[in-house]
Amino acid sequence: MRRPFLILFALFAAVPALTVSSPAAADQTDPRLDLLFEELRTGEAAKSEENVARILEIWANASSDTVDVLYERAEIALSANNKNLATALLDHVIGLAPSFAQGYALRGAVRLSDDDRAGAIEDFSRVLELEPRQFEVRTALANILLAAGEKRDAYDMFQKVLEWNPHDERVRNRARALRRELDGQEI
Repeated sequence: MRRPFLILFALFAAVPALTVSSPAAADQTDPRLDLLFEELRTGEAAKSEENVARILEIWANASSDTVDVLYERAEIALSANNKNLATALLDHVIGLAPSFAQGYALRGAVRLSDDDRAGAIEDFSRVLELEPRQFEVRTALANILLAAGEKRDAYDMFQKVLEWNPHDERVRNRARALRRELDGQEI
């Protein structure tokens, strides 16, 4: 039941389905992440979807049964379009596990879906403090920047996404299109 968070970000980037379940540290220090990111950055495109799914699954586990249950209930509430309940549950998630980046990421996605860009940006910024490699959040921020007419900053953010997830064709295509628009302008 990790799909509502991904559905929100699917508006911004193609995200593969999650299939692997494994525990991880809430502070995103799980040693498997470094290996997965190295493989994602240097490996074959054919294996990238599997690596992305494994990374997302690690990120979605708080290593706390209570936080995991609250997070899952927030996802369920969100899938039922009960954003108020989802937000309240995520507030508790963040209160109990302030180093759990995905709590902020999902709350940011809820805020973004409610057109609360300032709140979304605040949550997404906290995610990047905790996990600078969070490519989904960077994609969402790039789209926020693009919607605000900040094409150069959006391009830079898309490039950061590709730094961590170079096989994301949708982001790559958007970055290329932006680059063409920006050609001739000082970058």
